[in-house]
Amino acid sequence: MRVQDYRIHLIGGRTLHVREECNGPVESFLHHRFWRCKPDDVLEVGSPETSRAFIPARNILYISTGEPFEE
Repeated sequence: MRVQDYRIHLIGGRTLHVREECNGPVESFLHHRFWRCKPDDVLEVGSPETSRAFIPARNILYISTGEPFEE
């Protein structure tokens, strides 16, 4: 399973560390979902099997990534 690490940088200076699987179409990856968000949208991260977070898109400054790796 390929996994991607993300760092979600929030406007208030906090950073959230998120890890998601890189399976499926590229459009389903976190950074692509963020690019499609409008300011009033909510970005969902995580999965129902683990835990999920719902982040208002207007609170996200930017998202950075690390190298994908096999887990």
